[in-house]
Amino acid sequence: MGKFNLVDFAAHYQKGFRNHIVSIDEVPPLVESFKRYGCYATYFFYSDEVLTYMSAQESAPTIAGYQGKVWAPFLPIDLDHPDLLPALEAAKELTSFFIERWQIDSNAIQIYFSGSKGFHLMLDTRLFGKILPSKNLPLIFDSLRRHLALKLPENLRDTVDLAIKDRVRLLRLPNTVHEKSKLYKVSLSLEELRCLSPAKIRECAQTLRPLTLTDETGFLSHADVKENPAASQFFQHIRRQLKS
Repeated sequence: MGKFNLVDFAAHYQKGFRNHIVSIDEVPPLVESFKRYGCYATYFFYSDEVLTYMSAQESAPTIAGYQGKVWAPFLPIDLDHPDLLPALEAAKELTSFFIERWQIDSNAIQIYFSGSKGFHLMLDTRLFGKILPSKNLPLIFDSLRRHLALKLPENLRDTVDLAIKDRVRLLRLPNTVHEKSKLYKVSLSLEELRCLSPAKIRECAQTLRPLTLTDETGFLSHADVKENPAASQFFQHIRRQLKS
């Protein structure tokens, strides 16, 4: 991670909502201060360069338009559908693909119910090898998601949210309350994802659930994750395509 440890924290009741650049270590107490209601952070991490960018602005400082280097500990895949069931089926299909086809360690993928109409699959970027901070990382992530969507049956491909591609995109934080549903974004085990119905998953989201493999932000893993040959080959293939 090195010097790339800054995120933009946002909260429903925070003045101005966003443009609050903090170290990732500062996020948990901020979440508590806003009573876990409607809290978010960018999933891309920044260096001090983002502060320089914001301080150079003549009007109110904003992260909007930032084009500098970023880094990310996880590749998020957001799966949404108003009925939830298609998103659940897509989440099952993709996790099976990662574990059975790529043969990744199950500790390298974090599974969350978003608290509303979908799921967040978080792939540890260490699977892809050493990922350096880059201006092109958002473009690579976008292409990775588009290619992974094609691994799904055609009727489930639209569940993949392809709008989360920019470098300042927020992601709801774990164990925080969704403003509309009043349910928590909660972690699910692989077994729960495979076995629970949408109704049971919503029941799970009525209370906080401990995070066993990451810190409270969900962005810093406690697991020992190694490079995966299939994932690394996939990443390098996408990067070469974009370069050409």
